[in-house]
Amino acid sequence: MSQELKEDSSEKQFSKKKTERRLVVSNQCKNCGHHLFLDQQYCPVCGAKRIHNRITARNLLEDFTERFLNIENVFLKTFISLFTKPENVIDGYVDGLRKRYMSAFSYFAVALTISSFYYFIFRNWFVGPENLGLFSAGLADGANVEDAEFGLKIINFIFDYQSILSFLNIPFYAIISKLVFWNYKKYNFVEHLVIYLYTYSQFQIISSLLGTLFIWSQYGQIIIGILSGIGPIVYTAYVLCRIFNLTLESIIIKTLLFLVIALPVSCLFFSVIGGVLYSFGLFDTLIQNVLENVEAGKAAKEASQVVKDSLPKDTLLKNVQTLRDSIAQ
Repeated sequence: MSQELKEDSSEKQFSKKKTERRLVVSNQCKNCGHHLFLDQQYCPVCGAKRIHNRITARNLLEDFTERFLNIENVFLKTFISLFTKPENVIDGYVDGLRKRYMSAFSYFAVALTISSFYYFIFRNWFVGPENLGLFSAGLADGANVEDAEFGLKIINFIFDYQSILSFLNIPFYAIISKLVFWNYKKYNFVEHLVIYLYTYSQFQIISSLLGTLFIWSQYGQIIIGILSGIGPIVYTAYVLCRIFNLTLESIIIKTLLFLVIALPVSCLFFSVIGGVLYSFGLFDTLIQNVLENVEAGKAAKEASQVVKDSLPKDTLLKNVQTLRDSIAQ
C-alpha cells in the first residue's frame, strides 16, 4: 500500500513538473498573430515554429546549434559567398532576395559585434600603461614614453567610438564609389551603400577573427595591421570587379581613381561631420579634452624631469652599474 502511494506521489510530481514546463497553448502565432490550427507546428504566414515548452538549457543549446553551426546557416552562407560569389549576395539583396543570404544591415551588425568583442579583449588585456613597450618599440630613435602614451590615447579614442566610425565609413565609401562609377547606371547611391555594408563588414569580420587568433603575438598583430591597410583595397577591388564585370585594366584604373578622389572627399566629408559636432557643441568638448591631455602630458614630463634632476648623478650611475654587474653574473 505504501509502495503504491509512493508511486502515485512520484507520478503526480512528474506530472506537475511537466505541466510547469509547458506554456499556455494559443491558437494564434505569437510572432505575426495569424490563426493556427491545433495540428499546425509552423505558422504558414511567417514560418515561425510553434513553441509548447518553456526554455531549458537543452533547447537553448539546440537553438544555438541550429542557428549558427548547421550547414544551411544563413551567416555562413553569406560569409562564404562573399568570397566565392559576392555578386550573388549583393545583387540578390538589391533585387529583393532576403531569405537565402543575411541582409546587409544584419551582416553589418554581426561584424560590429565580432569586432567589438576583439577590441574589448585587446583593450582590457593587451593595451594599457603596463604595455606601452609594445607600442613604443616600433617608434623612431629619440621617441619617449610620452609619444607612446599619446598613441595610446588615439587607440583608446578609436576603441571608444569604433562603432560610430565604422558606421560613418559606409556613406564615405559609397560617395566615392558613386563618383568613380558615375558612368555606370547599374546601382544608385543607396545600392552603393549596400555594396559597402557587405564588403566593409566582411573584412571587419576577417580582421577581427585573425586579430583574436594572433592576439598573443606582437609580430602577428603587426602583420594583421599591415593587412588591414592593404586587404580592404584588394578585397573591395575584387568585389567591384565581379559585380561590374570589369577587366583587370579597368579595375586598376578605377582603384587608383578611387584613391585619388578619396582625399578631397574625405576633407569635405569630415568637414561636414565637424560642422555637425560644432553645431551641437560637441566640437568644443573634443578640443577641450585634447588640450587637457596635452597639458597633462606636459605636467607629467616636467614632474619626471624634476625627479630626475633631484637624483645625484653619481649615485644614479653607480646604481645602474651595480644592476648591470648583477645581470652579467
